[in-house]
Amino acid sequence: MSNVKKAYLSILIYTIISIILSSIIYLRGGISYGKGFAIGCLLSLILTLLWIAGAIKGMKSNTLVLLSITAGGFLLRLTLLAVFAAGGVYIFMMDLPAFAIAFLIGTIYSLVLEVWFFTTLGGPQNPKFR
Repeated sequence: MSNVKKAYLSILIYTIISIILSSIIYLRGGISYGKGFAIGCLLSLILTLLWIAGAIKGMKSNTLVLLSITAGGFLLRLTLLAVFAAGGVYIFMMDLPAFAIAFLIGTIYSLVLEVWFFTTLGGPQNPKFR
């Protein structure tokens, strides 16, 4: 199985876990907590899928292009976090801490996925090390 298929499979598993957790938080904590957690998960999922789409295009060139996609994506994540934290509370009537926790979990998961993607792509060419 290729790295891209493994990445999509891990994103699918993350999405299923996020839906289950959002449902549990919605039922236990209320509407605003559930909305905050669900929107945080959805936003981090969308950004991860955009990174994978950029990584597929960047794989054809070299590793530095992939690194620039990751660095630019991280700045985009921080900007969107600030925008949603400032305006999302009032527009979506969501809970800010639940959103921040879900977005942080999604970002950490995405960064782990990106590091794994880099290490499997740019590994040593000697078969002994693989």
